[in-house]
Amino acid sequence: MRASPVMKGFTLLEVLIAVSITAMIGVASTQLLSNVIDSKQASEVRSEQLVSLQRFNMVVSRDIEQLINRSIRDEYGDKQASLLLDSGDFPIEFTRAGWRNSPVSRDPRAELQRVAYRLEPIDSDVCEPALQRLQSWGVTEPQYDCLVRYFWSVLDRASDSVPQPQVVLEQAERLEIDLLVQRERKASDNQQAEVSGRDWYTAWPALQSSGSEEERPLAIRWRLTLPALGDIERQWLLAWGPES
Repeated sequence: MRASPVMKGFTLLEVLIAVSITAMIGVASTQLLSNVIDSKQASEVRSEQLVSLQRFNMVVSRDIEQLINRSIRDEYGDKQASLLLDSGDFPIEFTRAGWRNSPVSRDPRAELQRVAYRLEPIDSDVCEPALQRLQSWGVTEPQYDCLVRYFWSVLDRASDSVPQPQVVLEQAERLEIDLLVQRERKASDNQQAEVSGRDWYTAWPALQSSGSEEERPLAIRWRLTLPALGDIERQWLLAWGPES
């Protein structure tokens, strides 16, 4: 009588162990892939934030480094100083040179430009481009303001002159601007002016000034608080000359 062949195979316990190991490997792989994707997205968002900060630095530096002492006439016909700091509708407004014409333009305009900067609510119409970029970064409910650059097409405005907005920074909590001013005593003929002091001003033109002294801006300081990067401070020297 022949013995029946022995049946070889996996027991139920071995199958359960194999399924458990496969499931554990699958869960670990999914978590690892999710972490890699999240890290990639975070890196892309941080990269976009740095690009935005570089754009802000480039635009503001280009404007301030070409600041020129040239007053204007506003829409009411009143004379306004070449530099206004906390003295109007904007925290800062000034005249700059170097606004290039198109090389193929048949009707060239002036190369001087009036610009201003102001924080605007993120839900306002002017901040719509900033809101769209923030949403693409995964920020669905932004809480801070955006920084907007305004410019006018003419220096001496008409009653219907409207500034054009440009978003230069998607989010900012705080903006403070100070002006370093040097006071000089007026000198007589053939004598140089004597420096009597230097102070940081939060408003310009100064409300009170001595008739025996002249005041000349030397430098300007911007202090920003950004949600992702914290406090940032920039200073620029001003090439302040006689009014043109």
